[in-house]
Amino acid sequence: MRNVRLQIEYDGTDFQGWQRQLDRPTIQAFIEDNLAEVLGRRTVIYGASRTDSGVHARGQVANFYTDGKITPAQWRSVLNFRLPKTIRILESSEMPLAFHAQRDALDKVYEYRILNRPVSSALDRRVLFYPKPLDWAAMRATLPHFVGTKDFRSFQGAKAERKTTVRTIHSFDLFEDAPGLYRFRICGSGFLKQMVRTIVGTLLEVGEGKRTIDSIPAVIASGQRQK
Repeated sequence: MRNVRLQIEYDGTDFQGWQRQLDRPTIQAFIEDNLAEVLGRRTVIYGASRTDSGVHARGQVANFYTDGKITPAQWRSVLNFRLPKTIRILESSEMPLAFHAQRDALDKVYEYRILNRPVSSALDRRVLFYPKPLDWAAMRATLPHFVGTKDFRSFQGAKAERKTTVRTIHSFDLFEDAPGLYRFRICGSGFLKQMVRTIVGTLLEVGEGKRTIDSIPAVIASGQRQK
């Protein structure tokens, strides 16, 4: 038995997230279905993170177990030949049997990009187009309120079920990569369902003047999404 580690890049625009769902296209389902065709049996692949619908990945890590003849290094070519061009296996390698992509993940990094200008992009689908004027200095000043170990229940998606909603955010930064193109970069132990997009939505309200910077601690403390 071998434990194969995959590093995966994907454009999530046309997928309903990472995790397999009934009758919906997901990244996990596409990879597992192709593994099943090659190996002749269903094989489960374990991802380090469950990305939401429409979310992309530059370095998703996953692993699966196999006793087939294909070597770990060969799986990159085997899968890339079969998978759609929007899912690419960047690396495939052998790991100790004890390695588990989800349980052994130390940190996860999420990025959210916003195009803040009057005209949308004709080339890039991987941005949120937001034409309204925003106070980016106020939004940047709000970021420290999210750093640390906190209960992020207020920012969890509806109908999400987790044993604990406490997460540790190590860093939260804002960059301007080009005129009008901004990128939030948040690094933490893990994230709740739709947590990052809800945080970014809240920051946009700060940028529009609908919320104050000092109101954020009370929102976090409330544990209520409607806040």
